[in-house]
Amino acid sequence: MDTAPSPQSSARLLRLAIAFVWLATGILVVVPFYREEGARYLDKLGLPPWLMYVTCAAEILLGLRVALGRSATWLMILQVGMILTFSAILAYLQPWLLVSPYGYLSKNLPLIAMIVTDWLLEREGWSARATWLLRIGVALPWLTEGLLPKVFFQQTEEKVFVGEMGITFIEPGEFLFWLGVAQALSGLLVLTLHGRLLRALLACQLAALIALPIMVTMHHPNQWLHPFGGLTKNMAILAGTWVLFRRV
Repeated sequence: MDTAPSPQSSARLLRLAIAFVWLATGILVVVPFYREEGARYLDKLGLPPWLMYVTCAAEILLGLRVALGRSATWLMILQVGMILTFSAILAYLQPWLLVSPYGYLSKNLPLIAMIVTDWLLEREGWSARATWLLRIGVALPWLTEGLLPKVFFQQTEEKVFVGEMGITFIEPGEFLFWLGVAQALSGLLVLTLHGRLLRALLACQLAALIALPIMVTMHHPNQWLHPFGGLTKNMAILAGTWVLFRRV
């Protein structure tokens, strides 16, 4: 019997995960750490602090609309436009955010892929381009987080984190390099494997998407409260991976 998820149920799960990201980003403004981080970037732009509250209120409304309604073309364009605008501004202010080990900006790419996949599923079901866009969205975080912060732009913060986890049998920089290579290879395999092999890989990625945030939470719980959503965006990636796992 075919147990593949319907396009409608898959789109609904993606929407709920995307809505979670918007709602969390908006609601967390009540936390002092979030406001302090946000205020630093507003100050660099010469913008008043009250703009943070207006933006967060808009994100809450957007999250509710995404969660409670069907996908619409204007809604998809609005979300993608907002993400691209925020990403461009932040990358201009602080380019290192592009290679952050927490994926502050790099995770915006898979988030956009999930948003557009949801839109496609509502209109054409499991078409070839909907399936491939989802595969690309699932592969992207492994490629970007593997290559950028671990292979090409290693940072002291992540090397310290390796030590905090008690990994002492190998030098932190070397450990990160090979971990990054493995992650990037994992991303490439999402785009090339099929059938049971792809399913097995996605199962491993699902386990990693649960385990890695737990490890980060144990040492840096404030990352759940960061205004750029380094960990909250994992919910959309996790949902997309689960939908693809059910689909293949």
